[in-house]
Amino acid sequence: MERVQLNGADIEYQVRGSGPPVVFIHGAILSDGFVPVIGETGIAENFQIVHYRRRGYAGSSRAPAGMTMQGWAGDCIALLNHLGIASAHVAGHSFGAGIALQMAIDAPRRVRKLTLLEPPLLSLVPFGWQFTEWAASVREIYDSGDKTAATDIVLAGTYGQDYRRFTDGALPAGAFARAVSDIDTFFQVELGAMQRWNITAEGLKDIRHPVLSMRGSDTLPVFFEVADLLQRWIPEIDTVSIPRASHDLPGRNPAAVAAGLVEFFTKNDLDKPDVE
Repeated sequence: MERVQLNGADIEYQVRGSGPPVVFIHGAILSDGFVPVIGETGIAENFQIVHYRRRGYAGSSRAPAGMTMQGWAGDCIALLNHLGIASAHVAGHSFGAGIALQMAIDAPRRVRKLTLLEPPLLSLVPFGWQFTEWAASVREIYDSGDKTAATDIVLAGTYGQDYRRFTDGALPAGAFARAVSDIDTFFQVELGAMQRWNITAEGLKDIRHPVLSMRGSDTLPVFFEVADLLQRWIPEIDTVSIPRASHDLPGRNPAAVAAGLVEFFTKNDLDKPDVE
């Protein structure tokens, strides 16, 4: 991967392919979570792919305490500026979907179409408090110094007990070890950022982009609620269920995710953004 300094931080990134640009914003803990989707033929053949590792992950700079969704969204916008990309389709997974949503709010003209794979709108749905309490209980294990156990519990709880088939098979070698190395970002920065995020259901009505909401067919109840919330409040949105997938839908069924992205991004696509 290449490196560039943006907003005072080093960011690892990779650009490949040609066609309309698509930027992928990975979720928490697994910085290469979108790699299985990016490797699908339909994506590689039709788009210019921008894949980067967010601040706090892998070789990018550490995320400072108090970093916000707006800060991560600003990093993505700065990367597009560096690459000379005026606007791009944006796909975000989990925490990365929250960043994608914030990016569409902060810089609407930089986003063509928006795909949200189970964003963490925990403060807006009834099951959100259960997820928050569970994460707090795992935080106790993390605080004890056992980062490996804390990483395993979070991934097993959100992705399923057999998640290592995904991390060890579909992702680049060493994905779990990298996740353990990066787990500080989740517990020390991202959990707080989610709690401070000032997103509101009413504010979702201001999203004027075409939006595709993807959820796993076997995902957690909180993300069913999130998908229903998005469907109710965002004006122009389609919701699709990815079969045989929990919260790790890019890894469990990358072919279905890629097919959905290709169909959505190519349907009635224009060469310029007209979002105000």
